Amino acid sequence: MKPLLLIAHPGHELRVFQWVQQVRPEVVMLTSGDGSIGQPRLEDSRHMLDAWGLDVRSDWLRPVSDAVVYQALLGTGASPFQTWLDDLTEAAMDAGIDTVVADEAEGYNPSHDLCRVLANRLVSRLREAGRSVRNLEIPLVGHPCDPAREGQVEIEVRLTEAELQQKLEQVLDYARRCSPVLLGEVQTMFDTFGTQAFGRECLYPAARTPYEDGRLPDTMPHFERVGEERKVAGIYKDVIRARHLLDMVTVVGHPG
Repeated sequence: MKPLLLIAHPGHELRVFQWVQQVRPEVVMLTSGDGSIGQPRLEDSRHMLDAWGLDVRSDWLRPVSDAVVYQALLGTGASPFQTWLDDLTEAAMDAGIDTVVADEAEGYNPSHDLCRVLANRLVSRLREAGRSVRNLEIPLVGHPCDPAREGQVEIEVRLTEAELQQKLEQVLDYARRCSPVLLGEVQTMFDTFGTQAFGRECLYPAARTPYEDGRLPDTMPHFERVGEERKVAGIYKDVIRARHLLDMVTVVGHPG
């Protein structure tokens, strides 16, 4: 296996903590993970991956700030997505990548969903070039191994109790060092699913997003609903909406 782990934000690699250490994928991150608080966590991930003998492949794709992604979606900044796709395709071809693992599109964050679109487009390009490539996804805010999806699991890693404890400690340490916002999200996940749920890492066959079919999601994404609330509260000036992703996706992967 020659895998690529393609994720929108630093820290997502912790969702597949044990899998990463076992298969040692090439790791590509779209952003520095600074979010709306302006506190990047790319170096935190670099430090952690270095301890595992891995690195972020910035030579394949140079991470940008979240603001660059948001401005591109809103149409107030240049889009990096065509360049990302072109560069990733060339790098993956040269490296012989045969498995792409990327964020699942859960409607939680627009960058996560765009990462999934990029992964799907990348795999399509590789397959069109005659390569045999698996396309897998990892949940980021949903249950790490949802019992309702038991029959869909393509790759599963079961952690020992010692490995689970190491993973939980690493996740909490990472979140504490990065930001109170991230720590709050981690605590919510632990409270919602229980820490034992993270003793299994499940990789699922990737799903096609509605954006790739030229349509909007059936329900309003979480990121759009939160954006509206924050605009009303005076925190946000503009709201990233599902239609912004749809507009972006209609040109990603095409010349221009």
